[in-house]
Formats: sequence, structure tokens, C-alpha cells
Amino acid sequence: MYEAEKRCREFLQAKGMSERIIDFKNTDITAESTALALDVDIDRICKGLAFKGKNGMAIVIIASGNSRVDNARFRDVFGFRPSMLPAELTEELIGHVPGTINPFCLKDTARLYLDISIRKHMNETVFPGIGGEDSVVELTVKELEKLSDPVCWVAVTK
Repeated sequence: MYEAEKRCREFLQAKGMSERIIDFKNTDITAESTALALDVDIDRICKGLAFKGKNGMAIVIIASGNSRVDNARFRDVFGFRPSMLPAELTEELIGHVPGTINPFCLKDTARLYLDISIRKHMNETVFPGIGGEDSVVELTVKELEKLSDPVCWVAVTK
């Protein structure tokens, strides 16, 4: 278990959400395999995307499973062209290893944004990861927003 996953589990336990964690017995699960295992639409699986920010910061965007970042929209919101954060900087700046980026327990060098693509699931639950390769937590969109405390909602996907 990654150190980040331990921190996220402790955080969710302190918030009374530990019973909502779903553990799979696979390693390196994908959004597709998670959706299949949960029997839900892949769009309800939240994915974490990491970009280079300014001044040594990272930008983390949590978006719905089917969404894709639109370069023009990203540039309109952040004022520069998107560039993925190199894998070797991910843990250093975000606090999570590549492939496990989620909205919880981020380092101070990362800024979290929730993409509005998630809002279409306001009447359902969504499934963000918790810092490991084989676990998610089931939350309402409002719970996700409250627990993750993003800078703001953005519209950077299509």
C-alpha cells in the first residue's frame, strides 16, 4: 500500500467515510475495469489529471471518466497551454504516484480543481480513487466537493 493511500484512508476515516471505500483485489485497475466491476457507467469513475502549473506548482483536475481535456478551454481558464506533469515530478509535487492521482491529501504544491463534467452525476454517486491502485470511495458530488475542498469548479473538458 502506498503511503498516500494510507493518508487518504485515515482522512476518510476521520470524516466518517471509511465504510464507503471499495477495495478490489486486483492491482493497477483502470477506469474501465473499475466501472465493469461496479456495474456503473465509466463516466461515474473520477479520473485525476496532473498538469504543470506556474512557479513550480502542479494543477490537479478531477474529471468524469469519459471526458477529455480541451486545450483551448484549459488555456482560457489557466492562461497557458496544458502540459502534463512528468511522472518523475508527480509524487514530489502532488503526493501521489502516477496512476493514483485523486482529490484527497494533496501536497501544498498542488492546486485541485473539479471539472464540471462531474456535475452531470449530481443525482448519482461518483467514484474517485484514494491513492492506491485498487481502491475507490463512493461519494455524492456534493460530498466529493466538500471533502476535496477544490480551488473551484472549472470547465476544461469536452
